Amino acid sequence: MTFFRFAPMLKKYKKPYLLIRPGTGEYDQDGVWQAVEPTRIPLRGHFQPVNAKLQQAEGGKYTEDDRALYTTNIHTPGDLIEYKGVQYTVDGPDNRDYCDVNKYLVKKVVANDPV
Repeated sequence: MTFFRFAPMLKKYKKPYLLIRPGTGEYDQDGVWQAVEPTRIPLRGHFQPVNAKLQQAEGGKYTEDDRALYTTNIHTPGDLIEYKGVQYTVDGPDNRDYCDVNKYLVKKVVANDPV
């Protein structure tokens, strides 16, 4: 199997984004809950709009606010990321065994979106 190295080419187009890991809190000595701020991990990747064919093929699952993320980092489905002040959740990886760059579809987080 041929393995393609696209990471050097991607380096030119990478932009910073944040991986947000939720913090867990704990109770203090008085029994009051003390919340911990989420951890923000700076990473770099390239964001592209989701194409119209994918929006239609998936039955409208994706909108024009959703993005495709190309990165050398590894994410798990459900990860929360922030790019240019907008939060996205990682929907799932695109299986790419032949390449050193990972592709993820990320959905924009909407405050009133039903779960």
